[in-house]
Amino acid sequence: MTRSEELTFEEALNRLRKIVSLVQRKEASLEESLDLLEEGIRLANICTEKVDNTRWFEEGLEEHKSESNLS
Repeated sequence: MTRSEELTFEEALNRLRKIVSLVQRKEASLEESLDLLEEGIRLANICTEKVDNTRWFEEGLEEHKSESNLS
């Protein structure tokens, strides 16, 4: 497992916000900006995956509760 896979949603989102801030303030060279863009895309994917997994888990819990209430 890589370090990026170990990040929590909050950690990934905070790093993504820092990257956006660096780029907006133009504190990075073009090459650094491209590297930050790559990292930002990976972080955005991590955040999206974690949100999707949470929704899937919550929907599964709701479905299970509904089935339990019907019994």
